[in-house]
Amino acid sequence: MSTADVIDHSGPYPVTAAKLQTSGHTSDVQAVGRDAASVSVDQPKVIQGSWVSDGGMVVEAAFADAVDVHVGDTVTLEGRSFKVVGEAVTAAMPPHPGSSCLVAPGCLNGAVTDDGKTPTGLLHNPGLVWLTQADVRSLTSDPASLSYALNLKLADPAQAQAFVDTNQGGPLFMHSWQDILNDATELARDSQILLLLGAWLLGLLAVASLSVLVGGRMADQSRRVGLLKAVGGTPGLVVAMLLAEYLLMAVVAATGGLVIGALTAPLLTKSSAGLVGGAGTASLTWSTVGLVTTVALGVAVVATAVPAVRGARSSTVSALVDAARPPRRTGWLIALSARLPVPLLLALRVAARRPRRVVLGVVSIAITVSGIYVLLVLNAFLGDQPGTGAYTEAQVAVLRHVLLVWTVILLLLAAVNAIVLTWATVLDTGMRRRWRAPSAQLRGK
Repeated sequence: MSTADVIDHSGPYPVTAAKLQTSGHTSDVQAVGRDAASVSVDQPKVIQGSWVSDGGMVVEAAFADAVDVHVGDTVTLEGRSFKVVGEAVTAAMPPHPGSSCLVAPGCLNGAVTDDGKTPTGLLHNPGLVWLTQADVRSLTSDPASLSYALNLKLADPAQAQAFVDTNQGGPLFMHSWQDILNDATELARDSQILLLLGAWLLGLLAVASLSVLVGGRMADQSRRVGLLKAVGGTPGLVVAMLLAEYLLMAVVAATGGLVIGALTAPLLTKSSAGLVGGAGTASLTWSTVGLVTTVALGVAVVATAVPAVRGARSSTVSALVDAARPPRRTGWLIALSARLPVPLLLALRVAARRPRRVVLGVVSIAITVSGIYVLLVLNAFLGDQPGTGAYTEAQVAVLRHVLLVWTVILLLLAAVNAIVLTWATVLDTGMRRRWRAPSAQLRGK
């Protein structure tokens, strides 16, 4: 590629490194000199106030939010007072704190060194401000210390990265719009990772919960299975009947989940201060509905398959009698429990009746505990970020909001799982009494 591919430009504009002081707080900034007139390439969009004027400064919106600067405030830049006349956003640089470096001294974004000090000469997480060109030049006594920014428009925007790779080098340091886009959407990608992590935990917990629920419900359906077999129903028909009940529940649940998700999704699509507007909520498409429904049906099938096959394989006579399945007796477990206090003895023997249910209960508790542990670790990590500069306080608030959403859902599902597990155990204990009753009557006879 060559310069012939450039069809428009703006600049070059003088840029200098400076110290911005506001209410006792000092921040590094890159001050860009601009004309009062609008240009066709990279004209920052003013969202509050007005554009630059002599003695008037415009602050990049995300940086203004981070340092709590508003239109009408007076700030100090390299010992000179300027009035903040506007806030603006630009597509030529990522929002603060991910700004591209425009000055010769260099910039350091993110965490500082281990001793907490920024290397000499480097700007740490510099903000972006716009002044008139005359005001920028007045900030330094050495014109040679100025850097210059030039904005180019290519005939084929898709070739921007190739243009940068071909022409960058020496005194030129270039950024493509693809690089700027990646930096600007980093927060959204981090939020997406947190949501995917929560989704996997919730999915595993849902499988465990539904498996316990199905196993408990089988105790109520044994006689129905026996009657169906007595009139000629095949094992395949029995499995299909049992699966159909929970697949129908999965479809209803998926429909409700889509409605709730559509109502709550806007809470997670709030734009940052450095972006205009918001992404909005994606409209429901047939592909989205199909994916959600498929996942719900998959969870139902995985959780229901084993109990359904076990019910279909049961004999017709035992199903008609509707007696509880006798527990397995293990000699070493009986010997061990006999030495325990009565509450522990009963608890251990009740739990040992259904080892599969115990395993599912342990798995669900482990998933819940691991999820809470991950939450605490991420929350502690985010608590350290405003001091290092990797995230601003506003960005940390967004990520913590995402954490809060999936944590609430995780705890709610864990509570439902605990209720289902307790219900199944109580039901099984009641059926156990029914199973013992005929034996006692026979002994009486």
